[in-house]
Amino acid sequence: MFDGQISMTLPNIFAHIDGIEAVLILDKDSRALLKFPTDEAVDELDLLGLVPTVQLLQDQSSRINLKTLKTSITYWSTRQIITYNVPPFVFILAADTNVNTGALVNLYNDFQILVSNELKNTV
Repeated sequence: MFDGQISMTLPNIFAHIDGIEAVLILDKDSRALLKFPTDEAVDELDLLGLVPTVQLLQDQSSRINLKTLKTSITYWSTRQIITYNVPPFVFILAADTNVNTGALVNLYNDFQILVSNELKNTV
């Protein structure tokens, strides 16, 4: 579904934030659509291993009658993992712990615009 435009647009979105290590974009069935900047960078961080956890968070959020979970933040010793639910896609981003978390959370709006534009271009 994603064409070359997405992989060219991501560096523009991240240009003002140093320390982003990798991004994984999943479809609604949790299949990997795009690994950025490379497959190796995403695989080294095992971002696909986080998919069951992301699904569990979404499921539990809906079970306790919360609104749709838009963003979740997890910290490891050397990095932070931010998950963005931008239907019909999920973005999983790994960044250094020194990156401003607020700036990363604000990327949700950029991802919404990116998805909206991509969906418009496919119709």
